[in-house]
Amino acid sequence: MHEIQLTNKSADAPVRVFEKALKDSHKLGIIRLNKPASLNALSLQMVELMSQQLQVWKDDEAIVAVWLEGEGERAFCAGGNVVEVYESVVAAERPDPAVVEDYFKKEYALDFCLHTYPKPVICWGQGIVMGGGMGLFMAADVRVVTETSRLAMPEITIGLFPDVGASYFLNQIDVTWARFIALTGCHLSCSDAMALGMANVLVSQESKKALLESLDKVHWDGRDKERSLVSLKQLISPLSQRLSSLNHVDNHVKEHTSEIAPLMVGSIEEIDQKIRQWKPETAWLKKAKQSFLSGSALSAHIILRQLEVHRQSSLHQVFDSELNLITALCHKGDFAEGVRALLVDKDKSPTWRFSSVTSVNLEDVEQFLPFN
Repeated sequence: MHEIQLTNKSADAPVRVFEKALKDSHKLGIIRLNKPASLNALSLQMVELMSQQLQVWKDDEAIVAVWLEGEGERAFCAGGNVVEVYESVVAAERPDPAVVEDYFKKEYALDFCLHTYPKPVICWGQGIVMGGGMGLFMAADVRVVTETSRLAMPEITIGLFPDVGASYFLNQIDVTWARFIALTGCHLSCSDAMALGMANVLVSQESKKALLESLDKVHWDGRDKERSLVSLKQLISPLSQRLSSLNHVDNHVKEHTSEIAPLMVGSIEEIDQKIRQWKPETAWLKKAKQSFLSGSALSAHIILRQLEVHRQSSLHQVFDSELNLITALCHKGDFAEGVRALLVDKDKSPTWRFSSVTSVNLEDVEQFLPFN
């Protein structure tokens, strides 16, 4: 296989683009998020650059697949750059709602583009994969995790809800875990991701080169994505089996489903009451409980309702709903206070609009998420 050919020469570019030669004049398009200092958090500029490149490759017959990765070993992508959004919300002058809507509209359009891309998309999900990073990862056809992967949707901690298509992809997994992931922001291991079907390839982080090399043996069909995926998965499968037993990686899904399942049944008020009475014994479960109890009560209501409403919704319906909901929450919900407390002042002491789940009324939720 030929060496990677650099098409974006600036080492400082927030997104770097490569084309890797494959056999039969085919090429692999590689997009690398290049902001390792911020764990590759997605800025609006990064979203725009990725979208533009994907459009170019869509019409390039030589490009047969796309590979997404992040610079550095710590993270693929730790989420969207919500501080950038926060600054537009709390601007000294009159805040411009269009700024917030523009960011999320373009981010969701990128996610939708990846979900529906006419060529196979492979995502190397090493390290932290959270929030906006999950939006990219879950949109890929081949979702690769390693022993270092940590997946999460922690939006309740900043007064939001799992977005970037989560109203769709969380509804594709077991309802117990969909609710638990969304309400607690818990971190999932590579084993958890595989058990839940959120990832479909598990390899050692040292296997990246071998995985890339194996792509030259795929029978690529530029006109038939599904045929390419069949060949691709057949070649990747033997690599994935090497880590089938990871004794040093936690498998929370296997260990805790029976304990968590009863907690996630019922209304948000019933779930809240059960979690408050719950006495978890492991550090991981204790952290999940604390994240729920210290998160936004308004978000807890909205999270459960949003998942219920979109149990059977299409991707298109989900992204339309999420855009309307997140724009409203950024301006009228707990978002600004959540980001201030967690990411700006970092005092971790947000003053939420509501002190508890039971103090949130139906009307409070309905102004963001109508029940009709």
